[in-house]
Amino acid sequence: MAETISLDVLLSDEVCRLLDSCAAAMKIQVVFYSRSGRILRRGRSFGNSRYCDCMQKTFFGGGRCVELDLAMQKRCLETGAVCRYRCHAGLNELIAPVRIFGKVAGFIMFGQFRTDAEPPEFTAGRPEVREYFYELPFFAPEEAGSLEDMAKVLLDYIAARELVSAPGGFRYQQLLGFIERHLTEKPTLRQAARFLRISESGLTHFLRGEYRTSFKELLIARRLDAADQLMKSDPALTIAEAARQSGFDDPHYFSRIYRKKRGITPGAARKGAGGIREKVAADA
Repeated sequence: MAETISLDVLLSDEVCRLLDSCAAAMKIQVVFYSRSGRILRRGRSFGNSRYCDCMQKTFFGGGRCVELDLAMQKRCLETGAVCRYRCHAGLNELIAPVRIFGKVAGFIMFGQFRTDAEPPEFTAGRPEVREYFYELPFFAPEEAGSLEDMAKVLLDYIAARELVSAPGGFRYQQLLGFIERHLTEKPTLRQAARFLRISESGLTHFLRGEYRTSFKELLIARRLDAADQLMKSDPALTIAEAARQSGFDDPHYFSRIYRKKRGITPGAARKGAGGIREKVAADA
């Protein structure tokens, strides 16, 4: 299964309100990008600034801005860190990675603000440009560094509060994959939660709320499914061996739990499967 996650289904309303409020307080914009660089959502928007409109119409096209955004997203993806950079118009932007299961799932961009007191030299002779430039929020260099620190704190807060998470189906499939890989071991709720990068209570609520089950019940169900597959695919395998290879140390416990969950004994299930195979072979 492809492990591509889209932020448009991951960003909770609380995340959006939090980042929108921070951006509005500082008079900058916040933009949410997918991992591929597609704009998914703009935060509380002030519209494109008059300075940026003038830059794109007079000095260079909007295509250069898109190219730079993609290049910085690539750098952010490679470094996994918050990146601050200067655009062609002399403005500053911050781009930060958002991770799910330790992978970068998308980006959040804060911009644009100026750290220079005066507009770029190439705009000389255009008095309206100076007017537009001064309209933009100004941060001294040391303040810009604090803005970068704030972005890191926000991301840490979002991660700690689990405000950005994988879609239910994706998370469930990741959990099933974890169980399959550790079927014959003794995987615990804590280990599974750590793998999914959520709390134990978060995983418990997720399974109970979305699938009406628990980690223990899901583990048993997957082990029983594995035992069924083993008994069907290898007639020479004993029931005790099938139990052991599917993660049940005690064959007597396996028989009891199998009968409780399936309504018949493992032996009866094996005979039934064998009878079906023999009938199919005879009909063929």
